[in-house]
Amino acid sequence: MPKQHSTITKDTSIAAKFLAEGRIIAFPTGTFYGLAVNALEGYALQRLRNLKGRPDEKTFTVFLADKIWKEHLDLTEAEKQFLANTTNKPLTLLVKPRPSLQHLASNNLIGLRVIDHPIMQELAQKTSLPLTATSANKTGATPCSSPQCIQTTFPGLLPDDQINETDPKGASGATYDLSLATIIDDGQLLPSKPTTIARLSNSVIKIIRPGSLSLDELKANL
Repeated sequence: MPKQHSTITKDTSIAAKFLAEGRIIAFPTGTFYGLAVNALEGYALQRLRNLKGRPDEKTFTVFLADKIWKEHLDLTEAEKQFLANTTNKPLTLLVKPRPSLQHLASNNLIGLRVIDHPIMQELAQKTSLPLTATSANKTGATPCSSPQCIQTTFPGLLPDDQINETDPKGASGATYDLSLATIIDDGQLLPSKPTTIARLSNSVIKIIRPGSLSLDELKANL
């Protein structure tokens, strides 16, 4: 029988185990709840697209521990310093990926979500993987700010007609669970704007999408 609700936990080790298995987990950020999968696994990314109803042409932002930046990101010294200055702030910086994350690039750039919540930091450290940081919502809907909203939005197994997999055929023939694996509970998050998406080039910061941080706030961290 399809599972009616995802499990809820406060244990990031449980969530890290699910991520290692290619599953999808929900986690709190400094703005809204997000959905994470291992960004290196194509099948996990496709499951995430199916769950959100996200078009193939739209990519995903990522977050990862700074200890593995060099492995997956081609950061300039200016970007490294800027990121160090914006730790724990609601920012997504567009940066160049290394080959391991090139599949998520748009115009040779990917969105690096600054870690702005202690649970994000725990997940990044425990998995040592680049993880997606997409918001917990169906594409086009308002992002969720509570576990209850996530449970309502993603109640169980996806129906077969939403699964683009042929072997095995859909959820009914799968040997794995296509539902959201677990939600890391941090309660109701405070109302927030989304992250500011920005690009740093030649020491000039440009806002791509307005959000929680203003241009003046960004310039103060250069």
